Parts: sequence; structure tokens; C-alpha cells
Amino acid sequence: MKNIDVFALNINEVCENDINLLHKKQQERIKSIKNERARKQALAAELLVLYIVKKFKPINISVPPLRVAGEFGKPYFEENSDFKFNISHSANWAVIAVCDCEIGIDIEKIGKLRTNVAKRILHEKEKQEFFALNTDEQRIKFYDYWVLKESIVKATGRGMNDSFSNIYLGDKIGLNSYSKEFQLFLLPFENEYKIGICVFSNEKYKIFINILSYQEIIV
Repeated sequence: MKNIDVFALNINEVCENDINLLHKKQQERIKSIKNERARKQALAAELLVLYIVKKFKPINISVPPLRVAGEFGKPYFEENSDFKFNISHSANWAVIAVCDCEIGIDIEKIGKLRTNVAKRILHEKEKQEFFALNTDEQRIKFYDYWVLKESIVKATGRGMNDSFSNIYLGDKIGLNSYSKEFQLFLLPFENEYKIGICVFSNEKYKIFINILSYQEIIV
């Protein structure tokens, strides 16, 4: 059985003075973000990238690392594209997932029911099940659908260029012409959050979620 390692960092622990631990290009990008929460989320995510590079020591990647983004935003390292990871953040948490195959992760804080959005992102078959639920059930189910579909399009590297409504989770078919086998994992996190993970592999995986202290990140 193979592993999927997920590392989480609470953005409220982040000290913005430690931005100098990052690559200068990432420092510049983060400093340009005007919203304080968004800036801390971005900083936390890049500190997690730094953490996994120091922990796993992928070949050809220096410290501090400089990750880049594909055409639709998927992060990778030009020096070693075989080192697979993906990042996400929502509200107070940033997360990063590391795997030996293409992976996508999404975290979302459970909030209000967004019925109009549900109508746009759900496959026609999913709408029948969803709108048969009561309001409270719909609110939770909406975030299940969202994190799983987001994780799929992040794993493909195509992002929102793939329409969520084309993805049917019932039998995991609907990735347009993308035919690789994939697995989905739906995980609760810290009571108020949901995590969705997609891996493009049919092998068996075990997921380990590690909540890191800020001191573990910056050492």
C-alpha cells in the first residue's frame, strides 16, 4: 500500500516576517497581495512547499525552492516534475498533499448552502439526488461535491477549464476525454472543513494527515 501525505498549517500561526525564508520571486508575489488573509494563506502554502522539499529532499530542487505553475495553475518544479504535490487553502487552513502520482487536493470551510452554484456545478444525475435532500443535508453535500470536483480538475492540471457539471461522481466518469483511472477520497477536517483528494492511479493508498506547528515549518 502506498502513502498520500497531507500536511496542514493554521494561517493564524504564520509570522509574515518569516517570508524571507522563501525564494525571492515568491516573496515578491506574496507581498503584492493586498488582502491580509489572502496574503497569509499564500505565505502558509509556500511555507508548506518549503517544508515538503526539506522533508522529502527531491533531487535537483534547491532550498528555498521555486515552484512554478502550469497553464491552468497547477504547481510543479521545473527541475523535477516527477515530484508530485498539490496545495490548497480555505479560511484558516493551508494544506499540501504529496504523492507518487498526479494528485489534486482541495480544502473548503463548510459555509452556507449555495443553491445557485449547486445548479451550475452538478451533473444532471447528481441534481436528482441533491435536490431530494433536506436543506441541512444539501448544505453539507454541496461541499462534498465541491471539494471532490475541485480535486479532480486540479489533478488533471486543467483547473476550472474543465466544467464541474461534466464530472459525474457516481461512477467517476466525465473528465471529458481524460481517460486515466482515478480515485477520490473525502475527508472531514477540524469539524468545520472538508478535504477532497484525487489521485490518478488504481493502486491502494493510505492517507496520513499531519497538522504541523509553525516551529516545525520554519526550522
